[in-house]
Order: sequence, then structure tokens, then C-alpha cells
Amino acid sequence: MKTFPTAEEQYQEALREYQREHYLKAIDGFQKVIYNFGGAALVDSAQYYLAMAYYEQKDYFVAASEFERLVTTYPGSPFVDDAKFMAGVCYYKSSPKNPGLDQEELMRAIGILEEFVIDNPESQLADDARVTIKDADDRLAKKIYDNGRMYFRLGYFESADIYFQRVIDDHTGSQWAARALYYQGELRYRQKQYQEARSKFDSFLAVYPDHELAGKAKKMLVKTEDNIADSSQKN
Repeated sequence: MKTFPTAEEQYQEALREYQREHYLKAIDGFQKVIYNFGGAALVDSAQYYLAMAYYEQKDYFVAASEFERLVTTYPGSPFVDDAKFMAGVCYYKSSPKNPGLDQEELMRAIGILEEFVIDNPESQLADDARVTIKDADDRLAKKIYDNGRMYFRLGYFESADIYFQRVIDDHTGSQWAARALYYQGELRYRQKQYQEARSKFDSFLAVYPDHELAGKAKKMLVKTEDNIADSSQKN
């Protein structure tokens, strides 16, 4: 893309390329506005659309960096709030879908979007941010839960219990908290800690009476009660 003599001309040409979905040309044009006309009033607009062009290219990690650069470099820009939201979305989209892989970007997404919601509770984007936070939190919870299940299957019950408790404490609203609580009961049953197992199953059924594991929890509770009764008779 050629260089134009004024910031406005360069910006408008880059914007036309963006609107035509010629994102690589748009990126080149917006970069020329930023680097050649750093003091222009519309440079923050160029920075925002530069980030958006990377986003449309699905280059989410670079897009996140460009949105964050806008927030840092142009704190008075009207694009700041949108840029904060988009940075969180980009980190969310760039994080690996496999929960077994490193989830640092997902945690960054949650932090940025939570801050956005706190600062902009009435924003039209706040509900979208909350939905993304919930999904991201669920993915983090699954990673921890899966670790607990792995240790549970291997019979390392103390380690499993630590992971299950982390799910319950740190990701209470996720779908995995219920499963973690159920398996806390089952691992105690397997260790013949029947009183504690009963407490866990009772708690599970009180909090999640309609959960798909509720039927299994009821059966385990009956078995637990039978073992408690047998122990009492022997004593």
C-alpha cells in the first residue's frame, strides 16, 4: 500500500481496505498511520482498527497485544473500553481448547474481562464478557477436575481430593463443582471413611438434587449408611 501525504488520507485508504476485508493491506495502512503520523488525532482509531484487522485474520494473540497497546498508549481514547473487552476475547480465543494444555492465556482472559465488567457494569458488552468469563472458568475447572479424576482412578485419593477441593473452592459456579463434590464422597467411601462420605453425599444431594449423578449419589448414600450401621452393630 502506498504512503499518502496526510494522516487522514492514509487512514481513510486503510479503512477502505479493512471494509473490503483486505486485512493485510489494511494492517499495512494502519501501521503507516501509527508510525508516520504519531501525533495525529486519529492515530488511536488507526491503532484500534489495526487490532481489529489482526482479529479478523484470526491472529488473536497479536490482536490482543495491539488492543492492549491502545489501552496503554492512548488511555483517553473513546476506543479504550472496547479495546479492553476485545483484548480479553482475543486471549480467550487464542487459548488452547484442550484443557490438558497450558491455560495461561485463558487466565489472562478471565482477569481482563472481570476487570472490564467491574469498570463497565452497564456496558452493552458486559453480558458478553460475563458469558465468556463463565465459559473460560468452566474450561479451567475441567482441567483441575480431570487431574482429580486421574488421581482418583490411580487410587491416589489424597491427591485427588486436593484437586476436587480446588474445583469446589475456586470454580463453584462451574458444572464441574458438582462432580468434584460427588467424587469426594466416593473416594471417602473407598477409604472406608463412611461418616465423611455420608456428609459429602448428603451435601451433594442437598445442593444438586436434580444432577445426573444424583441417582448414583443416592445409591452410594444407602451403601454408606449400611456400612455405618454394620460398624455400629459390631461395636
